[in-house]
Amino acid sequence: MNFTRFTLAGQSLASLSIGCMRWPSREAAAEVINTCAPHGVTYLDTSPAYCFQTPEENTECWVGAAIAGQRERFVVSAKCAVGGGGNEIGEYNPERGFSITTADQVRGMIDQSMRRLGVDHLDCYQLWAVHAPALFDAAHRPGGWLEGVLAARDEGLITHIGITGHADGDEIRRWVDSGWVEIITVPFNIMNTGRLEAMQYAMDNDIAVIAMNPLAGGFLGAASGPLAEKMADMGVSSAADLALRYVASLGISALGGMTSAFEAEMNTTTLSQPLWSPEEALELGARFTQLIESAPHFCTGCAYCLPCTEDLDIPGILRLRNYHKTFDLESARREYRDKSRRDERFQADRCTACGTCEGLCPNSLPVSTLMAEVMREMV
Repeated sequence: MNFTRFTLAGQSLASLSIGCMRWPSREAAAEVINTCAPHGVTYLDTSPAYCFQTPEENTECWVGAAIAGQRERFVVSAKCAVGGGGNEIGEYNPERGFSITTADQVRGMIDQSMRRLGVDHLDCYQLWAVHAPALFDAAHRPGGWLEGVLAARDEGLITHIGITGHADGDEIRRWVDSGWVEIITVPFNIMNTGRLEAMQYAMDNDIAVIAMNPLAGGFLGAASGPLAEKMADMGVSSAADLALRYVASLGISALGGMTSAFEAEMNTTTLSQPLWSPEEALELGARFTQLIESAPHFCTGCAYCLPCTEDLDIPGILRLRNYHKTFDLESARREYRDKSRRDERFQADRCTACGTCEGLCPNSLPVSTLMAEVMREMV
């Protein structure tokens, strides 16, 4: 396994980190964690809302069960949000960690996460889902989020403090300049490089950087087949191979949303291969960009748009649109037609253009316009 130059809680941060958002079951969580750990892949990115079914069945509880008896092997990261999951502060929701605005509320969230995870301290605690400058500002209010987290760190309950979100480069620089941020997690992949300069600024200031969506919401993994022949002369076996090593070669840890032992083995194998120099990685990235025409309004599949007022599977529909727009894959059109016949959640014509999802989308996608496009081009 390759490693970044950063250390968290006394452990070297691997080029692969474990994203805990998409597991289908408690058993899958344990499989992924126990497959990754022998390779030194030990950073666990949890949240109180991930995989939430009940207060006893969710990502934090599943991680707690998986690491019981081997806590010292892992770097456990938890988080909560000042905002409601979108760009504004919403209704207080401690069960899932949203709209946590006071120091006392934050302390309650830290205690809840430690209880669910079965630990007596958290290696990292992060300000979650900072998609707008106002949310970062809100965390600094007297008696607010930051005050509560700093107090918990002083008590020895937290080792490192970080921040996650879909902010732009200027805002990321503001995070770095705040002086309290030790780790950041932001969207970045070979198709989405606009934040790279700001991420490098963070690393130059000794802040560890983790890339969410390193495979563009799974798109680059799914697209490996169509691209493989075109990429034969690039020295990689697939788009996923290129995408993961691209991120790692820039000194960034790729947050893999692995859902099975098979996917964990694939990713650990990929990131145990030799990396490139940063210059070589950037050159390969430029060549990859020339191979494809990235679709405008690319959906990363984060699912912050859900639930839809009409119960549409917005990320599922837009995932198929991604495949269709970027590669003109007839299979994507066929899959949409098939799903829309069998499942109302895939019937894009049921969109009422209410705009609720557009206010929640961290990438400001015009979702209702895209739904109309799907009906024109994929039916």
